Amino acid sequence: MSRKIIAYLDQNKWVQLLAKEQSTYPGSGSNYDVLRGPKEAGRVVFPLSATHYLETWHRSDWESRYALASVMFDLSDFCAIAPLQKLQRVEVVRAVQQRLAPRKLRPVPSLGLLGYGVDHAFGSKYGRFRYVESIETDDQPEGRQVDPGESRIDRIRHLGSEWEYQWYSLAWLPVGGDEFGLDRIAQHRRGRRYAEDEEKRAAAWRAAGSKEMLSRALVVDDFNDLLDDINWICETLNLDPHALVKERDGIPAFICDIPTRDVYHALRSSRYKNQQQQWHQHDFADFLALAVAIPYCDVVVTERHWRHVAIQAGLDKKYNTQILSKLDDAVAALQSLAC
Repeated sequence: MSRKIIAYLDQNKWVQLLAKEQSTYPGSGSNYDVLRGPKEAGRVVFPLSATHYLETWHRSDWESRYALASVMFDLSDFCAIAPLQKLQRVEVVRAVQQRLAPRKLRPVPSLGLLGYGVDHAFGSKYGRFRYVESIETDDQPEGRQVDPGESRIDRIRHLGSEWEYQWYSLAWLPVGGDEFGLDRIAQHRRGRRYAEDEEKRAAAWRAAGSKEMLSRALVVDDFNDLLDDINWICETLNLDPHALVKERDGIPAFICDIPTRDVYHALRSSRYKNQQQQWHQHDFADFLALAVAIPYCDVVVTERHWRHVAIQAGLDKKYNTQILSKLDDAVAALQSLAC
């Protein structure tokens, strides 16, 4: 086998893996035990994402949190997958170069998909920590982001070993965290506001009654989110970004060239088009995680709903990814692929 199989498990699948684990000794036959086989043999990697780190800290009971983190560490060895914003920039560079740059200006940048630990998962030298002037509340938005410099309060960074830094970034301490001035539920609050905003927009578009306008608006949203990266690479290579949109289908075609944005667009569009389903606070985290996992992992195990949406959109065939919803099916698929 020329390379390792990359298998991405949604957070709820890690929780199921823990719940179904009867024993850890070899030969127990549990899904957990079976998955450890190809992992220990070096044939499969189970990377963690930023979403895993965020969701694990949200478990209030520290013993439950530690048990889950132990399973995640054991299968991942702190292997991590890069965040969407980091991969997206590389994808934009590649797409712009392919479309606009002379061949001599087309060195292919490294994707940097897999790496080690929390810093790689968040694409930040501060790991999972973000430093702001004030923590967001229900009544007040988050203060502007600041560079802490030497005054950073990231106490776990100064623990005795690299392993401790990685462990506590995933599992945290057996305390609440408020006494450290940390906000452990920022992602939930951000997800809730995202869901509320999207629900309002969806209602407005439904009232307008035009599916074509909705489709165009979602495409424009995605293109606008890419503009900073597009303008940066075009300025760097002295290219005209307007050339990307000269053709009528230029914007949709360009989005299709950006794998993470292509998947994000498909998942988000499905939620808009399904008028019977409300937006949820976890949608944003799901979009970010699956937008990376589906185009770049060999096997993705996610919720039944997202599997259905992804397959209906043809993402499994487009990116040659097995998208599953059951752990038993994932075990069988990995055993077959890792032979």
